[in-house]
Amino acid sequence: MKQNLFSYSESIVLSLCKEIEFIRIRTKNINTSLKTCHNKTLSKRLKLELDKLNENRHKILIISETMFKRNSQNLSFEFLLEITKRYNSFQQILDQ
Repeated sequence: MKQNLFSYSESIVLSLCKEIEFIRIRTKNINTSLKTCHNKTLSKRLKLELDKLNENRHKILIISETMFKRNSQNLSFEFLLEITKRYNSFQQILDQ
C-alpha cells in the first residue's frame, strides 16, 4: 500500500511540474505577443488568458506548499516547491 501511495504522489508531482513548465512557456509567449499586438480584441483575450495562467500558477504554489508541509522529508515535494517558487519569483521580475 505504501508503494502505491508513493507512486501516486510521484505522479502528482510530475504532473504539477509539467503544468508549471507549460504555464511558464505559455506566459512568456503571451507576453512576447502582447508587445507586438495591435489588435485590441486579441490583446484583451491574451490578457485574460494570462490572468487565468497566473491563477493556476498561484493554485499550484498553494498545493506544493501544502504537500511539502505535510511531508517535508519527500524530495519530490521539495523539488516541486522549489520549481514553483522559482517560477513565481521569475514572474514577479517580469511583471515589474
